[in-house]
Amino acid sequence: MRQPNAESFNRLVLENQERIFSLFRRMVSSHDEADDLTQETFIKVYKNLSKFRNDSSAYTWIYRIAVNTGLNYLRRQKVRQTIGLDSVDLVADTAGQEYNELTNSALKKALKKLPSKQQMVIILRTYQGLAFKDIGRLMDSTENAAKVNFSHALKNLRKMFEEMGVSYESV
Repeated sequence: MRQPNAESFNRLVLENQERIFSLFRRMVSSHDEADDLTQETFIKVYKNLSKFRNDSSAYTWIYRIAVNTGLNYLRRQKVRQTIGLDSVDLVADTAGQEYNELTNSALKKALKKLPSKQQMVIILRTYQGLAFKDIGRLMDSTENAAKVNFSHALKNLRKMFEEMGVSYESV
């Protein structure tokens, strides 16, 4: 893809920024941090447009850049201590289930303790609704590796819930 004119790049941003922002909002506690990460992603997109090979849709390519930006951010912030999911509503709107305060709090605490790859797989699978094949591609690994990370994350969450005295099935 050649360097776009300002109008075509603006259209690309407008078509994709909401979904990218939503991804980051699930990762960080602050609206401003999510906004900064979204902006960082589109700066990288702009700088690397000449490398886009049209092997996939522009959105898939942008999403992969966003996932890598998010993983790098989580690593820099030592995600286990500072991800700040406490102020993020992690309950999927489409689930149609009501969670009590204790269960939602337990979920947030447990997610904070997961390794960054496991957190990312949970976010991409559960909250973004992506297939494991797509998750593997986005995280620069395989479909099987995404499934393994998801499985380990669920196992770790189950163990943490048991330690907190919260029923895993209620989440």
